[in-house]
Amino acid sequence: MTVALVLAGGADAGLRGQLAALGVRRVDAADRTGPGLLTIAAAARAAGERVLICVGEGVVPENMLVRLLNEDATAAFTGINGGISRPVRGRRDPAASVSVVGGALVVDKADLDALARAAETLAASYAGPAPVGALISELNRRGVTVRVLDAGPNSDGVVTHLLVDPAARDMARWAVGRQLKPAALYGISLGLGLIAAIWFSELAVRAKLLASVALAASFLVGRAGSLVAATGREGRVRPVVAWLGAASGLLTEFAVYAALAVSSGVADRPDSAVVVGLDGPFGYSLRNTFVASWGGGGQVGMWRLAVAAMAVVAVRQLAGLGFEYTARAPANLFHRSAMRTLEQAVTLPVGERYVVIAVTAIFFGPRLTFVVLLGWGVLAAGYVLACQITRSMRQARTDDGLTGDEGLAGYTGLAGDEGLAEYTGLAGEEGLARYDGLAEDDGLAEDDGLAEDDGLAEDDGLGRSGGGLPGYAGLAAYRDDGVVSRWLGGLVQGRLPPLPPVLVGLFVTCVLTALGLGNLPGILVLTPVEAMLLAGLGARHPHDGQLDWLVPALLEVGECVFLAALGFSHRVPAELVFALMFGVIMRHLDIVYRARSGHGIPADRFGLGWDGRMLVAGLAAMIGIVPFVYAALAGYLLVLFCWDFLSGWLHPTVADPA
Repeated sequence: MTVALVLAGGADAGLRGQLAALGVRRVDAADRTGPGLLTIAAAARAAGERVLICVGEGVVPENMLVRLLNEDATAAFTGINGGISRPVRGRRDPAASVSVVGGALVVDKADLDALARAAETLAASYAGPAPVGALISELNRRGVTVRVLDAGPNSDGVVTHLLVDPAARDMARWAVGRQLKPAALYGISLGLGLIAAIWFSELAVRAKLLASVALAASFLVGRAGSLVAATGREGRVRPVVAWLGAASGLLTEFAVYAALAVSSGVADRPDSAVVVGLDGPFGYSLRNTFVASWGGGGQVGMWRLAVAAMAVVAVRQLAGLGFEYTARAPANLFHRSAMRTLEQAVTLPVGERYVVIAVTAIFFGPRLTFVVLLGWGVLAAGYVLACQITRSMRQARTDDGLTGDEGLAGYTGLAGDEGLAEYTGLAGEEGLARYDGLAEDDGLAEDDGLAEDDGLAEDDGLGRSGGGLPGYAGLAAYRDDGVVSRWLGGLVQGRLPPLPPVLVGLFVTCVLTALGLGNLPGILVLTPVEAMLLAGLGARHPHDGQLDWLVPALLEVGECVFLAALGFSHRVPAELVFALMFGVIMRHLDIVYRARSGHGIPADRFGLGWDGRMLVAGLAAMIGIVPFVYAALAGYLLVLFCWDFLSGWLHPTVADPA
């Protein structure tokens, strides 16, 4: 059995109902500052069984509570993305949203004494409400291993859970002791990843062995950075740190993809098996199989596979971020820890992808690496999307059946103020008098990670997503619309649902691409662009439908399919196509992470938006200058990515609104 303590002004009916339904024996409420922390200490010494601590006013995602209660050791859900506003279904007003800010920590019976001492330390020194991260930090300092279920974007999978995170927790403690910040660890991780990419560009097996070691070290340091960020005493991850962690991981992975494609063209002997990327001890055995011809022969075929693998990762990331915005819980089928970990491994998270890269590149060559990443990746993405769509529709039916908090009123009597009576003798009023000043400390009251920022009121390319432009708050800002889409959306004034026109445009674009863009003469090459521009009609819609979170990912699919097919069909150097796709993907994800932190861009004037980039490429095909335009656009987007990070993300008001 488990005892739950809720550190908030009071345990609301929704959270009490959740905990009672999951078999929690009793639910007590306490203040989040000094008195509540001393109550944790008293409860930890008196409970004699596992203690679940819920921090914050919001309801913790039920799926996360299930996972926590099924963990066989101390574990936590930090709720580090809790400041994100999510739309309430059925309300057209973008301001009608809720903020999910709950976090939770389940402490095993063997660690209760350490929990008591950690709570007493925080009560004596912590000024303001104590987040879950502060408790985790104190427990780690006392030698308690805490598995953080939502530490960074790469926290899923067997490789991460069983192999990397145990070492990453030790490294995180070492880094905290030396006052290393997450940004420094992410920088080290990126450096090691680029070193790994350089070694992967060589054909020698020894070089690829060294590259695999460097890639593993990069992943380990990146995970340590995520753990340090998630368990900080401030209880939140700053937007710039979250984007830096995601960007460093993507840069590493995409750099490795490029290096593997390069390695297929550095053979020093005219052996066709080597030229097409089949080398290593066993690569020759695949010379006469479909692996040797999939994606096309020669090095161009390798670059095609690299572009496709990169696009699959990007689309999956965008779909996951969109689903995260609208969902209350992760999309998975299994609640039990072992089955959940197995499910994550099947869905090919980043740790498993790195293992695939290392094993296949060393023993078979990079062509098999891309074939496995693509085949497995597409199946995994389909499975994840099916789970997410199913959960979205199920949640929509649940929301439609709710009439408000009245349905949970029956839970209000589960554990009233009497639930804390047995602990009051351990910390009487006299012992808590010295903490009375903490309850009135409003120094952190406005520090929610999304504080008001007057410096961003003007439209300088970093406009706040909530400021005055209907339809571009929240999920609509994930689209990366350009000026053309914004104008088209104004024609229908947000009345057209966004998903149907996107599906129509994507279908036409994929059909024409399959028929061959090189066969479309003159102005007809703009037909796929015109079809995709139908999606602009839904740009100003609030995107509050059941499956509207799919729209940003589908827009990225359409853009990637068109740009890649146009480039390869017009004899653009494969390296340029890869570079342009890399710039497009990183720009779109940059826009999404800004919107995720509350600083969405209504119209991406500088990055042109998905519509502007497709129009520029189509016009270049009409006049026969596709290679030049691809080179210029790729260089521009890469420079813009670096410039925006320095002048936008590192701007004080964007990096840390507090």
